[in-house]
Amino acid sequence: MSQSEPKISVIMPSLNVGDYMDQCILSVINQTLDDIEIICIDAGSTDGTIEIINKYAKKDPRITLINTDVKSYGYQVNLGIKHAKGKYISIVETDDYIAKDMFKSLYDLSEDETVDIIKSNFYHRYDYKDGSYTLRCDAAKDNLRNTEKFILSDEPLFLEGHPSIWCGLYKRSFIEDNDIEFLEEPAGGWVDNPFFYESAIVAESIKYTPDAFYYYRESNPNSSSNTFKSFTLPMYRIMDIFDVIEKYNCHDANVMEMFYNRLFRYIEIILENNDNNPENLDMPTKQSIYDVLKRINPNDIKDVKTSFQKLYYKYSSPLFIK
Repeated sequence: MSQSEPKISVIMPSLNVGDYMDQCILSVINQTLDDIEIICIDAGSTDGTIEIINKYAKKDPRITLINTDVKSYGYQVNLGIKHAKGKYISIVETDDYIAKDMFKSLYDLSEDETVDIIKSNFYHRYDYKDGSYTLRCDAAKDNLRNTEKFILSDEPLFLEGHPSIWCGLYKRSFIEDNDIEFLEEPAGGWVDNPFFYESAIVAESIKYTPDAFYYYRESNPNSSSNTFKSFTLPMYRIMDIFDVIEKYNCHDANVMEMFYNRLFRYIEIILENNDNNPENLDMPTKQSIYDVLKRINPNDIKDVKTSFQKLYYKYSSPLFIK
């Protein structure tokens, strides 16, 4: 391994993932591409996670453990990026795991390290009480089959589905030169959404492979995606994506259509979690939906689904927040 500049810096944020840490870190240690550094950033685990990391760090000099008392996924990843020396950065969430050939397969697509973002498909893993599990390959980008380098305006379908920032590589100089950072919100905070959009909009070259290497655990009850404590959260992140779009003056119609699909789908999810009855929403949630919709130019959504247009006209009215 190159001590000065490994091919990939693997950033692994953790907080009380002792049940999963062995499987996760072993899947990274045992990669067929061994020219990597492994940066573990723990936010004060009390369940044995730190002890597991230290166990492997004693055997593998590629592993560095950084402790922080800041319980923020975005802060942890930013801290990892600041310490990274690799040509590429990858994020592996520590309740998940990866196939042993993930990093070699993705790095081989870098075209002599000229590609800004290299993304792959992934598996959803669902665990059951009897110890069994099922895997489902994500289908969001099934119609994206461009094996050549592209930019976002050429393949706006790249924005479809889960941000899945962890099933890919990001060129470190690309991230640093463009000052792309995660929001440092408490806990998880859905901060993958604005990072996903900003990196995709700015990238001058993206590659995507439909091959899946990442196993995304849907059934960890402590993960940020499973702790939907505030229905304002997705709307706040949509506001952050609006800020990104305005920052880079993005007006591509197809990109905006993909964004609006995400925006309205999040509103649908909020309503579904409240029996599809807007009267069940508290005022902060209503206000967050209203504030998001007021940022939309009505002319921009004339081509979105009729059901989305109905949501817009219903909930952008001042009567909604009375």
